[in-house]
Amino acid sequence: MERGTQVSLALWGMTGLALILVALRIYIRIRIVRFFVLEDYLYLSTFVWLLAFAASIQVAIHHGVGREVSLLTADEVANAVFWTYVGSSIIVTGNAFAKLSMGFFLLRVVPHQKQKILLWILVFITAATSFILVVMIWNQADPVQASWDVYRTPGVWKLDLIPLSAGLGAWSSACDFFFAAFPWVFIWKLQVSLREKILVAGGMSLGVIAGACGIVRTIVLTKSNKEDYTMGFSRYYIWAGAEVAVALVCLAIPTLRPLYQKIWSRKTGGYERTEGHEPRQARRGAADPESFQLSVQDTYKSAVVVEPPPRGEIRIQPPEQQQQGLGIRSPDAPAAFRPSTSDTQAVEELPPTALRPPPRPKNFSRVLPAER
Repeated sequence: MERGTQVSLALWGMTGLALILVALRIYIRIRIVRFFVLEDYLYLSTFVWLLAFAASIQVAIHHGVGREVSLLTADEVANAVFWTYVGSSIIVTGNAFAKLSMGFFLLRVVPHQKQKILLWILVFITAATSFILVVMIWNQADPVQASWDVYRTPGVWKLDLIPLSAGLGAWSSACDFFFAAFPWVFIWKLQVSLREKILVAGGMSLGVIAGACGIVRTIVLTKSNKEDYTMGFSRYYIWAGAEVAVALVCLAIPTLRPLYQKIWSRKTGGYERTEGHEPRQARRGAADPESFQLSVQDTYKSAVVVEPPPRGEIRIQPPEQQQQGLGIRSPDAPAAFRPSTSDTQAVEELPPTALRPPPRPKNFSRVLPAER
């Protein structure tokens, strides 16, 4: 099989796999969780960049990437190199968007200001270095066209991009490893079960796989044959696409749990069984990272702040009825909040134990999730 065909199959196969995970994540975020924010837009944009990269390299393969440069005409070499520059610019941008997606998610859930400052620094450096590298790709030679039309346009080379690209690759891998390790710092301190901590932190740590792909990509880049550009750099494009595709997959996997719980709850009648415990009602998104905002920041979008009732008073008031003043309150409550006579008679007929307020859950923080 020709090298160009190998590159094409690898890129489109990874793009197809990423498409499946992207579609699942977008469906979950819009239809199940109903919480679509900045990092989700960045995540979706990352896939668009990956798709554009695969298309650009496919055009480059058509013009000669994957074949020896000695077998190509000057026009084929110029077109092949030009489209690899287009693809390189796109994949550098896509890689930055993947890091920004994870970075902005962490900025939304971390509890401490110092941690936020550190994340902002990483986000800024990632965006700045990626932008600088893209600018350098198109300013390697004077005139610019000499950098891809080497046989027909005389010019002077001003930059050697391989060391700069290797440096950015090392930084990209370091960011992947940092983003994989950082969630353990604050998730481990949350007052949730050990199982939930491991599920969520472990899911958010899958970025180490993307970091490993980044290391391989950097090694392949430094060992590529610059003299035979169209053949020597062909494997580099596989690993460049793999780093972004794997990042998309790893960023999607932790968000799939609400879909699993929805399917499981339908099969079990709304209950799920946990090992060592009695069946409990399925909770949507229990291990989804966004669900931890109640414990971290108390800023979950559907939370309802409930003031503790006075001693001896019973308050049963669903969130959707708060505006209507429905519920069970003491006789001293304002008239707008008093229950009807039929409701009062029904309550009086209940045994005393039925009127006791439900026990507060462990680690109760005065913020209760709204009923959906």
